[in-house]
Amino acid sequence: MEDINQSPLKAGYYSKSKADKKILADAAFGYYISKEIGRDDAAQTVVVKNNSIMAVESFEGRFDTIGRGCHYAGKNAVIVISGKRSKSDDNLLPVINAALLKYAVESGCRAVALESDKVIVSDLQECKDYADKSRLVFFAFDGSEILKYLKKGH
Repeated sequence: MEDINQSPLKAGYYSKSKADKKILADAAFGYYISKEIGRDDAAQTVVVKNNSIMAVESFEGRFDTIGRGCHYAGKNAVIVISGKRSKSDDNLLPVINAALLKYAVESGCRAVALESDKVIVSDLQECKDYADKSRLVFFAFDGSEILKYLKKGH
């Protein structure tokens, strides 16, 4: 039986706050990097600010990556979480919840961007409520669509 409180997100906004062009450009860059580095089974989580990589997830895990990346970014970082690059890894989708969003905001994050259909959200309503309360930009993106915001030269 499927848990109704846990499902991959479809593309769209899950907060009242919407992404501006700067956030979308950072999300595109983070997604691009996650897929490039993801060939080596790393980088499901990337922290970006001003089109620069602040942290890439590896062995340390998502929370440590967010903490480290937001520390270097200061404020207004964008966290990008994507699925694995390999189709054979589709059953190993990353899972996030409100605790991750809270930690991201406390660390100085401005936006959390998830690859649609590739990241599972536990207790979506709680996540949406927290995002609205904290003014976090929280959205899921289609991988091919977000890349149109990638700045030239990448």
